[in-house]
Amino acid sequence: MINPHYLERGHRRTARSGTDFLALAASPIVWRDYLPPMRRRRQGQRRGLAIRALATLVFWMIAGSGHSQVFGPSPQRDIEQGAEAAKLVAQQIGLCSLPTTEAYVRDVGERLVAVVNDPRWKFSFQIVDQAEPNAFAVPGGHLYISRGMLALINREDELAGVMGHEIAHVTQRHSARQQRHGILPGLLSLPGKVVGGVVSEHLGALINAPIDTVGGAWLSRYSRGQESEADRIGIRTASEAGYDPGALADILKRLEQDVASQNGPERRFSIFDSHPLTASRLKDIQLRAPILKPAEKQRVAGDQATLFAKLDGLWWGQNPEAGVFHHDQFLQPVIGFTMTFPAGWKHQNTPQCVISMHPRQEAMLLLGIAGPASDPEVTGGKFVEGMRTRAGVEPISARKSSLGQFPVFVVIYLDRTGRGTFYLYFAWVAMGGKTYQLVGLAPELHRETLRNAALTLRPMTEAERGAVTGKRLRMVTARQGERLENLSARTGNVWSQAYTALVNGLDAEATLAAGQPVKIARLEIIGP
Repeated sequence: MINPHYLERGHRRTARSGTDFLALAASPIVWRDYLPPMRRRRQGQRRGLAIRALATLVFWMIAGSGHSQVFGPSPQRDIEQGAEAAKLVAQQIGLCSLPTTEAYVRDVGERLVAVVNDPRWKFSFQIVDQAEPNAFAVPGGHLYISRGMLALINREDELAGVMGHEIAHVTQRHSARQQRHGILPGLLSLPGKVVGGVVSEHLGALINAPIDTVGGAWLSRYSRGQESEADRIGIRTASEAGYDPGALADILKRLEQDVASQNGPERRFSIFDSHPLTASRLKDIQLRAPILKPAEKQRVAGDQATLFAKLDGLWWGQNPEAGVFHHDQFLQPVIGFTMTFPAGWKHQNTPQCVISMHPRQEAMLLLGIAGPASDPEVTGGKFVEGMRTRAGVEPISARKSSLGQFPVFVVIYLDRTGRGTFYLYFAWVAMGGKTYQLVGLAPELHRETLRNAALTLRPMTEAERGAVTGKRLRMVTARQGERLENLSARTGNVWSQAYTALVNGLDAEATLAAGQPVKIARLEIIGP
């Protein structure tokens, strides 16, 4: 997504060794639970380099569940590992900056934690910039809910049920089963002195993952038993905090309807990929819920209109503030630049970089955030010196230049030490108050393609900026006797009548009451 606020959030890029990353192996992130929002032209674009690297790093190998894990790591170890995993969540998925909505989610979460009363954990609650409905937790108490999940919430009780379920995964220290899924790193594992050594390490630092981990991914699932246990504990927690314990079944059924509503060959990631939903789970919740008597407590949001108002303004689907692809052209409206990547290549947008890969992995081009604003020539000069010291290599070219109005420093290396000859392009560009880095790797066959793509980096025009739009969730109120079809036409709702009904938990032919709050999605440009 090339998140322009990444550095402002206090994240600083540091090069880590593979050994350092091995310490993260106890993180219970469920990765099919947790893939970033990506609307793509082809199914193959769903799994990109940065996603694969992180997926490999973050998995939990703790066996068993419950409070008495004699041979497992201590709760303090969970907290430490969770803190590292939380950094990766922010770096690779991205967090939403929505003060009103964040405060609301936090208030509901803290009410649940108060009744759990388990001082071993340090709970926090954040919204991840993920279009798919999702919720997950990492060790020690970091809980995340996606903006896609929030869009489906119609009652605070539903949100409490989802969050209570995730809190239970933390307190019960549930493990996730891992399945190895092999993928080919291609170029980045070539044995060349420069390509396979220093450059791979440099790219690893740029995407916050060592390149040698890109050769595989861990796709994880909670067991059905763990899901059922989290349901039982979660609805009890919700009930003790004053919520309807049966609301978890309601949101699970709506999530199932949302998955079923997906059309076309490219099925989106679903929370049920890692949180298996079975008829017995729903039946168990529906049987247990009536036995629980909710405590008498006022909701954080007093009514549905107040709840919807707290969700108003969420991006639904793709978040245009993170940058968008229009075919092969990438546009970043917040920073104000555009670049056209090679036609026919596979493109991926992450919070830290945009990656474009030749379909046969014969070449790649990456644009990422290198750090705070600095002189490109100084930054590039330090890189050249580092390559000289560590690899004993000299560039075939190093010069100042410009891309449009952006100052740039370009360095080119030639590597003939592996299985072929490769050109390596590095360019540091100052724009938007930060330093960005272009990295290209290609044999002679694709050298001109890389060069031509790099030369397309330029400031966006006002027309291009205005063309970047997204769908925002908005709350509107119905008129007496109005139907969803009429309300949609009046308010500019881009959802179908059927999907509007699904999201709001209504019948598609329902007659609405005066002042009834309804969630819609409206196509909007990015505000100033």
